[in-house]
Amino acid sequence: MDIGKVSKRIYRLQRRRLEELGCELTPEIVFLHLSEEIGEIARQLVNKNLAIRKYEESNIKEEIVQAILDLLVLSEIYSIDLPEALEGKIEEMHKRQRIQR
Repeated sequence: MDIGKVSKRIYRLQRRRLEELGCELTPEIVFLHLSEEIGEIARQLVNKNLAIRKYEESNIKEEIVQAILDLLVLSEIYSIDLPEALEGKIEEMHKRQRIQR
């Protein structure tokens, strides 16, 4: 899977979907949706640990995937070269780990 291609694909899909609803795809709208998804992930984790409601692994999987897709849309809005940025961040983390040891 090419994360750059996935990022562009989900961005185009979300932009078209919102245009059909008469809305513009803005960072604020994406962030609001991302916040909802993070809340759903939290709810699933709390439900799993407290057994308040039925925990379903498929639900948490769906919520995590949706949150990732929202982050991909944000990366497109801000023209972030995600593969490059991810590689750079991982390398930075490796360097910090070596320094701390």
